[in-house]
Amino acid sequence: MVDEPVVVDYERVVSHDSDLSKEVSEAFGENGFGLILIRNVPDFVEKKKRLFEKTWALTRLGSDILDNELTDHKSLYNSGWSHGKEKLKGDKPDLAKGSFYFNPLTDIPGTDDDREQYPLSYPLNVWPKEKDLPGFKACAVSLGCLLHNVALALARHIDIYVAGRVKGYSSHFLYDAIKDTCKAKGRLLYYFPLEEAERENIEEDSWIGWHNDSGFLTALGIYLHFSMRINLFLI
Repeated sequence: MVDEPVVVDYERVVSHDSDLSKEVSEAFGENGFGLILIRNVPDFVEKKKRLFEKTWALTRLGSDILDNELTDHKSLYNSGWSHGKEKLKGDKPDLAKGSFYFNPLTDIPGTDDDREQYPLSYPLNVWPKEKDLPGFKACAVSLGCLLHNVALALARHIDIYVAGRVKGYSSHFLYDAIKDTCKAKGRLLYYFPLEEAERENIEEDSWIGWHNDSGFLTALGIYLHFSMRINLFLI
């Protein structure tokens, strides 16, 4: 079992001449750590900073906008604003954070039939009006597309690793799936300040709760001032 995360520079991830088989094995192999860290992603810090500067303003838009305009009940809150809809342990509503879900690739994913049959998988984006929160959509889409592109570049190395070990595996299976999909999902989280009593009862998974993601890869943009200039977790 690998006992510490794998760290890779962005330039190696996007290079077609790099061999990341060892790193992919240590990250996602049978005894892998479960994630890979990518550092020095161009423009990441700037894009994240611009979006995060607008996040507080999003949460202060008021219930008339957040609950009536930006909450998508049909998709079970898989698009737009969600607060207190998710449940943590003991069926307890999660009121400590708010989430804003969006698809950075397209506002209208899939076909009419896709959206009718699978409203949770193909929700339409719900954005704040430009007059209410100027530049928010552009910043969210920009950062989301950057994360998607990094995940796509990593997928090519995962395909090479798996194809060399699994007979009949298509050498571009994961890469093509991520490249061709219109179902990418971005999630912007905002954690509300905790009261003193709440801080004393924090559990290990209280930030978001243990859960399984449903996508091929999850790209997490981490704390801006993390050491070693690491920008992304991919799990």
